[in-house]
Amino acid sequence: MSSITASWRCRALRTSWRSDLRCSKPATSGSAPSTTSSVGDSMRYLHARSLVLLVAFCLLAAACGGSDGTGDDAPTTTASDGAATDTGTATDATTGDGTGGDAAGGDDAPGDGAPIDRTGEVIRVGYVNNEGGNISLPELRIGGEVAIGVINDAGGIHGARIEPIVCLSDGTPESAINCAIKLIEEDVVMAYMGVELGSEAAIKLWLDAGIPYVSSHSWGPTERNSPGTFLLHVATGAFAVGPAKTFSELGIDHVAVVVQDSSTALDFVDNITAPVLEHFGIEMERIVVDIASPDWTAAIAAAQSAGVEGMMSQLDEFGCIGMVGSAAASGFDKPIFAGSCTLYINVLGDAAVGTYTQGDQWTPWVAEFAPPEIQERLAEYADHMTAAGHEQLIEGFGIAPYGAWREIKFILETIEGPITSESITDAFANAGETPGWFGPNLRCGQAPWPPESSHCMSHIMVWQVVEADDGSLRRIVVGDGLFDAYELSGL
Repeated sequence: MSSITASWRCRALRTSWRSDLRCSKPATSGSAPSTTSSVGDSMRYLHARSLVLLVAFCLLAAACGGSDGTGDDAPTTTASDGAATDTGTATDATTGDGTGGDAAGGDDAPGDGAPIDRTGEVIRVGYVNNEGGNISLPELRIGGEVAIGVINDAGGIHGARIEPIVCLSDGTPESAINCAIKLIEEDVVMAYMGVELGSEAAIKLWLDAGIPYVSSHSWGPTERNSPGTFLLHVATGAFAVGPAKTFSELGIDHVAVVVQDSSTALDFVDNITAPVLEHFGIEMERIVVDIASPDWTAAIAAAQSAGVEGMMSQLDEFGCIGMVGSAAASGFDKPIFAGSCTLYINVLGDAAVGTYTQGDQWTPWVAEFAPPEIQERLAEYADHMTAAGHEQLIEGFGIAPYGAWREIKFILETIEGPITSESITDAFANAGETPGWFGPNLRCGQAPWPPESSHCMSHIMVWQVVEADDGSLRRIVVGDGLFDAYELSGL
């Protein structure tokens, strides 16, 4: 195949189910990608912050909030007590479709015995987060600390106070290991990860020590199928189903999948995205772009040349800005599904209108579509973040740990005996169906997404970017909201 442009090379590898196009910049070329100057400036500004999202596959479908601190040198271990005032009480649990229903959990003691009283007890938990280096997302700590403060102010876990022992890591394997060692020595009974991109190096230390490893999402492959690991929110594989379902409903059967040239991303596309698309009867053109020096104009040209009817991505926020911006500049007028990216919407403005994205929780920016009890919780979340002095982080990543800790409370309350690492592990593994806070109920220990058995959820929802009557951009929910992605995946 001839090259797409004089300065970019593409080669095609065709199988019976896909075409694979690789577009990369020659090593001798020093030119910048062919995007508009405003997009290029925005991408350079956002590059460092986007590194965390590349590795994590943008699993947190939330806009990048501001940071109100950079943290100390990693790893740093401190005792923390979230500060917030409880302005509301828990509402009914949500069912799998996010419409509300009953599930285990709550303030009453489990079983038929007398109510549990843990007044005076302290539950020490390790809280690891990436802050202070090139990767710094303090909102993934702050949201959790605010929730813990709310829980403690409302009586804790049957009277027991949660004490988070915070260790700040820089995301490297060495720092992750150091945090694990320090917190294990602190005799914590549970490890919670806000975000820890070095988790792959430390997960065995936690599990060998018998300490349950908990997070809202996965930060490495091993933890997705490790006994003693509990990942409260949706499995990574679910993010392939949202685009496939959407394209199928639009009558599209030939799409380009734009992916960055990393082994993790390519593995995801080959082993998750491709089979899911095939299950929906959709032919795939895989377009691989270089991470360090992508030419999005060449990638869009490759998609247009292949005659695709739509385009989806496996990209970080940095890549989504480049792909969607270049598609608009190139006149690509087919449906675009920008993975779980959201930052591109504010950066690109009108160029983002009509695109699709997805998430696994109800969030402030789609609150109007949420069930009434979820709307109440979202308003409560905003009140708590504001009271704690973090109003600027409300529409950011802080919502993920905040919701996770409200969910953890329900599970800890099911423990009848002493709260230890062993009893916490057993509680998660045998919890059955427990209330979700901003989304569907959790099914920890039941492997709702069997290929990633540590995850407790398999639901996702699709949003579309539209222009409101006042000219502002907003997201609307496509279809009925949250749906069980595994049931539709064909995996």
